[in-house]
Amino acid sequence: METIISLSSESEYNEILRQTVAVIEAARVKVAKAVVSSSNEMHWNVGRILYERKLDSKHGDGVVKRLSADLKAAFPKLGMSVSNLWNMKRFYVRFHDSDPKLQQAVVVLPWGHLNYLLTKFGDDDNAISYYARKIVEKGWSRDLLTNAVAMEMHLSVPEINS
Repeated sequence: METIISLSSESEYNEILRQTVAVIEAARVKVAKAVVSSSNEMHWNVGRILYERKLDSKHGDGVVKRLSADLKAAFPKLGMSVSNLWNMKRFYVRFHDSDPKLQQAVVVLPWGHLNYLLTKFGDDDNAISYYARKIVEKGWSRDLLTNAVAMEMHLSVPEINS
């Protein structure tokens, strides 16, 4: 026989619902972070392969074009375009010798945010570190990041050696 439990009030049910939604949302955030982390690990390792093979736009463009075609055939939803493969190499080259704190700050960023920062700031560790922290702290979308960069928010804080 099934036992039916009645709640004494609507507010009691709403509390159960609120707690359950919080558990689900926390799990979704955790999954999203794990996906970004795993994805960036993949980007890092593909970039490392291209770097170690000394492939560049002059001596490797054909190899990267062929690699892109083969990878897109095998993994059509992974974004293995020629330009994205070069971005993976750029990511690896830019950060493989960087301060570990900077590496930790960027590996958790969404790929589009990371590429935007690389394009805008290249070798400026302080700017990249500043925006990486803000993206994580405030959950900035790429549009918010673009606006913050346009406002040069990183220039309004003292230089940070992180």
